[in-house]
Amino acid sequence: MAARPKGLARLVIVEQLLEIEPQKPKARSQKLCTITTPKLQVRRLIIPRPDVLHTYLDYNQINRYLEYIVNRYSNFVKLYTLGITHEKREVRALEINWMNADNVELSSLSRIQAAKQAELHKSSGVKGPMVLTGDKNRNIIFIEAGTHAREWITVSTSLNCIYQLTERYTRNIEILRNLRFIIVPLVNPDGYEYSRNKNRNWRKNRRPHKGTKFVGTDCNRNYDVYWESGPTKTQKNTYKGERPFSEPETRAMRNILDSVAPNLLFFLSLHSYGQSIMYPWGYCREPPYHWRELHTLATTGRTAIKTYNGREYRTGSISCLNKRTIAGSVVDYVYGVLKAPMALVMELPSRELGFQPPVEMISQIGHESWFGIREMCKSAFDLRRHIKRDEEPKPPRPPVQVVGADDSPTRTTSSSEEKKTTPKRRIKKRSKRTLLSQHAEILDLQKRHIASTALPKRPATAPALATQGGHGDGPSAD
Repeated sequence: MAARPKGLARLVIVEQLLEIEPQKPKARSQKLCTITTPKLQVRRLIIPRPDVLHTYLDYNQINRYLEYIVNRYSNFVKLYTLGITHEKREVRALEINWMNADNVELSSLSRIQAAKQAELHKSSGVKGPMVLTGDKNRNIIFIEAGTHAREWITVSTSLNCIYQLTERYTRNIEILRNLRFIIVPLVNPDGYEYSRNKNRNWRKNRRPHKGTKFVGTDCNRNYDVYWESGPTKTQKNTYKGERPFSEPETRAMRNILDSVAPNLLFFLSLHSYGQSIMYPWGYCREPPYHWRELHTLATTGRTAIKTYNGREYRTGSISCLNKRTIAGSVVDYVYGVLKAPMALVMELPSRELGFQPPVEMISQIGHESWFGIREMCKSAFDLRRHIKRDEEPKPPRPPVQVVGADDSPTRTTSSSEEKKTTPKRRIKKRSKRTLLSQHAEILDLQKRHIASTALPKRPATAPALATQGGHGDGPSAD
């Protein structure tokens, strides 16, 4: 095999050996000429590595990069197909598991233990990433991006995370030894390609709705967590779909999330462009039971990014920072239904840059985001023993809502509630008036008191005269 030429460290060289039949010697006049040919010839197929750090990749380039990573780091990276979209594109997930029996860089003891775990998983007959029992095996970090088609920077940032954990794995070996990563860089490939080629502001997927001219559903409103509270008009950008998990993209995400739920430690959903790190709940205003731990986790990421380049992120709950409730989101599903210990939404920068920042900003945003994500992963590993989801009370229910004429949720109340609430409002107004009147009466009483104390001093030298009409000490004549 020929030596790999220099300068192709980032190229995949596929060598194929072609057997060539020896040519028959040609007969010439009175002489035989023997022609020697090599029996084996090397053909090299060079596949360039897509530039994930400085440009927005299309769907085919993303798949090419994922396949490149799997071929180059096959000892600890695996690629899974989660589902097929309406336009026949694949939704793919990349698993990065350093503690793998095939990883030659592990010690012999670690490889033996990993082989035993792999054998148990294989005997269970479950396909997909390895799932083990016990809280000590809660070590999966799940990152998803590209749910909304126009948010290109989230796809590039998730690919940057893959780049950091594979091509720069020596710098992140600490978290690789403790954690497993499952990254879905593009949840909505149909909408992503449509936004690249037709409409840059497209948000939903591309499955049409029967009986209407409208196309697409917001995948982040289609999960089965108080789904009924979402928008119902098909023309809305936030349309929730006909039913929970009506879309192939959300069904694909549900299948893998449900399968790895016993080992899921920290779920992170990437969006743009709010420049904030948020935790549940999205469907109601009340904070979750472990909001302090979640706030600590979000603050860790915010502090890390500020230390890296000075960019300020906001932290808080989804409903409070967005100033509205969001039902049917993937974060509420993972945290509320699957009971994952930690789940966050990371809104990348920024209002000034929009959903598709200039290509010059891709690398900077990707690196600063990874700096915060890495510190949050370390913090999640430290906080795992402080969060016991089995001991917390039931999550709060959302307010009862109906959809108004403009498809905006409004609170509904029964007739009895209206009777109760209306007097309360009147009483509140009356109480303000009563306070004012009481204040005026107090001032009047003070004036009378001053006048009454001043009057007796004047007639001190003569007795007071009795008056009639009820104004004096004598009897009144009614």
